[in-house]
Amino acid sequence: MYQIYAYPFGNPNDKRLIYSPNDRNALVLSPKLTREVSKGGSLSFTMTRDHEQYESLQKMSTCITVEQDNKEIWRGRVLSHEADWYNRRVIYCEGALSYFNDSAITPFNYEGKLAQFLQHLIDAHNQQCGNMKMKRFELGTVTAALGDLVVHYGDRDSYGVGEDYGSTWDIIDKMVLKVYGGYAYCTYNPATGNNVLNYCDQAFEADRLVNQTIEYGVNLLDFTEKTDTNSLFTRVYPMGSKHTVEETKWKWKFLWWGEKYTESHEERYGISGTDAATINKYLPKGYSYRLDSSDGDCGWIQNDAAAAKFGIVSALGEYDTDSDNGTFAAGVQDLQKNSLMVTSYTVKAVDLRDAGYDKDRLTFASYAHIISRPHSIDVIMLCTKLVEPLDQPDKKEYTFGMTRQTLTDRQVANLGRTNLLDEDTASAEKYQQSTLNQLFKYQKSNDKRVDEVDKKADEAAKTATNFLEFTPENGLIVRHDQLPNKRVQITNDGIKVLSSSSMVNIKSDSISITDGNGSCTINSGKITFYGIRNARIWDFGDNSSFGAQTIQLDLSNYSAVYLTYTSKKGATWWASGGTAGCVTMVIPVNGVEYAMTYPWNTTHMRTVRVNAAGITFGPGRERTSNYVTGNNFTPAITPVTFKIDLESPGSDGWVQNDSLCMPRELYGFM
Repeated sequence: MYQIYAYPFGNPNDKRLIYSPNDRNALVLSPKLTREVSKGGSLSFTMTRDHEQYESLQKMSTCITVEQDNKEIWRGRVLSHEADWYNRRVIYCEGALSYFNDSAITPFNYEGKLAQFLQHLIDAHNQQCGNMKMKRFELGTVTAALGDLVVHYGDRDSYGVGEDYGSTWDIIDKMVLKVYGGYAYCTYNPATGNNVLNYCDQAFEADRLVNQTIEYGVNLLDFTEKTDTNSLFTRVYPMGSKHTVEETKWKWKFLWWGEKYTESHEERYGISGTDAATINKYLPKGYSYRLDSSDGDCGWIQNDAAAAKFGIVSALGEYDTDSDNGTFAAGVQDLQKNSLMVTSYTVKAVDLRDAGYDKDRLTFASYAHIISRPHSIDVIMLCTKLVEPLDQPDKKEYTFGMTRQTLTDRQVANLGRTNLLDEDTASAEKYQQSTLNQLFKYQKSNDKRVDEVDKKADEAAKTATNFLEFTPENGLIVRHDQLPNKRVQITNDGIKVLSSSSMVNIKSDSISITDGNGSCTINSGKITFYGIRNARIWDFGDNSSFGAQTIQLDLSNYSAVYLTYTSKKGATWWASGGTAGCVTMVIPVNGVEYAMTYPWNTTHMRTVRVNAAGITFGPGRERTSNYVTGNNFTPAITPVTFKIDLESPGSDGWVQNDSLCMPRELYGFM
């Protein structure tokens, strides 16, 4: 779990919580941490207006730290922020190595070991930090092959030269990293509270190898290989420093009478004057050279194996050398470092520590063993870059590989003091042997797991072959023998999910659902139900009479039923009988009693109740009403006027008649 803290003005005693995933008062949006060797790295996140520390993050002076498992893993400062329309503030922070941009180094001269030179730079930086203790550095790990190099800067006879000044980071970058190669990274000393500058070469360090393997089929999610040839060349034309050449000449005035004078001009050291001893000492096997020739194509050194593979790719090499021998040696070393392609890997992997396994974390600036049989990869490499979404730790992206910097400028100037070729060769051999030892160490333990991965891959391939079908007519069908009558069908028209007679059909403009008897369709923002089933539930027949009764039916799959019914009225003295045809009604399947009615000169009615177990009908009834007229009196009286008030009958009621409201057919709604 990650936390982000802020320290106003770099005060370690004023620690303020910015982000913690379990604290509702300390939430930010999209926190992402990026760490990279020889760079400060960055942290970005978005704060909403209601965050408690919204106004406290002063640019440049506020230190920011990121902790993982209560351990500080990154430190930096607020560099800039932007606010959008809703006052959400995007905060961008740069890493601790950027503190070296805040201190300056005046012109200097120095001769001594490289590790001591770095300590001098740190001391000068710390003197300029003032009260901001969290900006201070101390020197950490420095690889012996680099730290013991004897370096020389400036002119011993005068104070400083033109390029030997600038910000502390400029000095570290251009006069150390770009000259001697290797990489720098920052850690933190909890005892002193200082940042720790580490400077290492590419030699493998066993104590920085994590015990967690990144392995195909286990925790490797994605893999990208990048090969860089931008700095590759197979032939170099070395050129040394400029120097003044003086020539003595005679000017003849008359026969034997003349005078001597001197002319001078500038030349650059080349390799034409290289002696045999230097060539035998520095030229590796498989390299060729040409010091001089009549056709002018000379002054080069070539890696023949690389030229055969990549062709002749020429480059001019400029070195601070003061002799042809030194220029030749510098050219050989430059060619050795730049005649190979640089390969790096970017992987997305699950950190098994996050999944609860008792493993070292896959972390920045550490070595990890990467195994991917499908990609023919089995290598131990350095994590040179790590991108961590703090709110989504499963989305970490690791970059492995190390681009070794070329030997140029001041490193070559020290050829007389330190045999760098021998040191680099020994370092390379040590690295190769260490890597082989590690590979042999892991090979035995990994063979069994790799075989298991292969077996699982074979089973997966078999499963895919058996249960995936594709034809141009039917598209892709996904099925399984243990799931009969169930399949997914993908065609150009859409996707169908089928289970026996039921189906969900997804198209670009609609979704339809059916169980084989009824369906509904969703499209254009509306839902259309196709509710009446094609088959009748029950046919009651064409009866002349239908008494009260219950018919047992399974109606549990229906939400409502659709009933048709009719009446057959007998004749009276003043009206003929018959029927007006069928009438329909929809009845919910809920056990509630409803009334069936039929239009006639008198009202016909029958009760009906529908539940999951069947349908119950009451007896048929007919409405009756009696009205009083003049002829009802005794003796008969002939009224002056005659009228009947239909709203006020003399008496009324219901008369049972089972030939009324008789059911005919029953349908069902879904």
